[in-house]
Amino acid sequence: MIKFQVISNQVIQIQSSTALSIEQFKELLKITKSASKHIKFFQVLQKDRPAYIKIQEAPGPAPCAEKPEIIYEDETCLVAYKPSNLLIHSDGSDLPTLTERVNGYLYDQGFPFEAKACHRLDVETCGLVLFCKIPFLQNFFDEQFRNRKIIKEYYLLVHQNLSWKKKTIDRPISRNRHDAKKMITHPNGKEAKTIFETIHSKNGYTLLKATLINGRKHQIRVHSASAHFPIVNDPLYNPEKKNGPMLLECFHLGFISAQEQKKIDLKVDLQSVDKLPILKKLNFNKIKVGKKV
Repeated sequence: MIKFQVISNQVIQIQSSTALSIEQFKELLKITKSASKHIKFFQVLQKDRPAYIKIQEAPGPAPCAEKPEIIYEDETCLVAYKPSNLLIHSDGSDLPTLTERVNGYLYDQGFPFEAKACHRLDVETCGLVLFCKIPFLQNFFDEQFRNRKIIKEYYLLVHQNLSWKKKTIDRPISRNRHDAKKMITHPNGKEAKTIFETIHSKNGYTLLKATLINGRKHQIRVHSASAHFPIVNDPLYNPEKKNGPMLLECFHLGFISAQEQKKIDLKVDLQSVDKLPILKKLNFNKIKVGKKV
């Protein structure tokens, strides 16, 4: 078990429950050769004794007036809740981003490093987003996504009264050559599998839980639309008239934190969906399907 404490913009204290060589430390925390060039160890790690890493000065956070909703935080990472229609990263425009809000929060806390998102959500999707706070630990989190060690589950509200309890859609996905904004199911596309489970059906709508086996762009949206139960208010894949933001939320995120290498399992209630009028009308908002941490 390794614990981190940020001392300044150049010094991080580390303490291990076992003695480790520098190479063992790097291997355990998945520190890349590129990241290793920017850090310097003062000594090897002795059991239960503090040691120190010097880090080349890294970009710091900038102030931001809008603040994020923080669901979880430790010294190495944080999880923020992304509202619908908010970008995670800048797309080159002047539109606000979740990354700006997160770093504005860290700026106010006096934290010296700029946080970076470890994954993406579509701009229309709301939900949990993981950020790495210490530059040389970025690959520790990124590798969990690459190796599919991350738990990610979604709620979606769809048009249809669905009678089945569980359905797996296994259809490859590729880009739509006729519309650059869209993806399509196609035999020559990349492998994509989604597991859908019914939570509640009422008045022509069904609340579903979706689990991604792969993580392709627009995967849940494309699979649900291709199976004829499009997501309510999906601007790309649902031809029905739109009345508010898209009803798709990443409600469950599970991962290993670099801080003490502990398992983190986070869920938010359906009440956290930030566009509830239709859910309230159907009484779906009263269904207790998650637990806010």
